[in-house]
Amino acid sequence: MPSNAPIHSKLLTAAARNVLRPMGLFQKGWSRTWLDDNGWWVCVVEFQPSSWLRGSYLNVGCMWLWIEKDFISFDQGHRVEQFSGFQDDSQFESVATGLAQRAAEEVQRYRQLFTSVSTVGDFYLGQPAANPGDWQNSHAAVACAIAGNATQSIQFFDRFLDSTWDERPEWRIAAEADAVKLKALAVDTSAFRQRIAKRVLRSRELQKLPTLKAVDFEGPAQSVTK
Repeated sequence: MPSNAPIHSKLLTAAARNVLRPMGLFQKGWSRTWLDDNGWWVCVVEFQPSSWLRGSYLNVGCMWLWIEKDFISFDQGHRVEQFSGFQDDSQFESVATGLAQRAAEEVQRYRQLFTSVSTVGDFYLGQPAANPGDWQNSHAAVACAIAGNATQSIQFFDRFLDSTWDERPEWRIAAEADAVKLKALAVDTSAFRQRIAKRVLRSRELQKLPTLKAVDFEGPAQSVTK
C-alpha cells in the first residue's frame, strides 16, 4: 500500500493481510481487491470504495475463468455488506476487521460450495430459472457441459440465446455466436473440456495469475498452490 494512501484504505489492507492472507488470498496489485485462486475460478473479495465518502462496501463472489477477460467480474454473488463509513482510526480499524472476517466467511462458503465444476452445474440446476438471455444461463450451460450433462447444457444455452434484446451491441452478438458454437460442442464432453480448459488458461494469463500446466475441473478447490 503506497505511503500516501488514505488511512481507511491502509486499515482495510492491514485487516485483509491479517485475516485473508493466511487463508491463501492475495492482493491484486495495490487495489482493495483480494483474490482466492482456485484454478478454473477465482473468489473475489472487493472492499469497494464510495465515490463520495471515506469507507467501504464489501463485495464477495465468484469469477468463472471460462470467459477470456482481463477485468474482474462477479459472475456469482456480489454485495454482502452495505457501506460502512470512516469516523476515526479506532472506529474504522474495528470496521475493517469485521469486513475482513465477513469476507473470510464468504470465501470459505464458496470454497465448500464449489469443489468441482459439477457442483457449479448442480448449483445452477437448483436455482430459480434465470431470465432469457441472462448470463447465468451461459455459465450454467458451460458448467453442465464440462460435467457431461449435455442435455441440461443445451437447454441452458437455448435460454441464453432466447434473448429479448431489440438491439444487440457487438459484444452481445459475439457472445451469442460463441454460445451457438459451444452448444454444438456440448455433446462431446472431452472436446468441450479441452476447449474450455484453453480458455481458462488464457483467462489466467490475462488476469496475470500463476501459470498452470493443466486445468483440473474435478479436483478440490484448493488444488492450486497459494
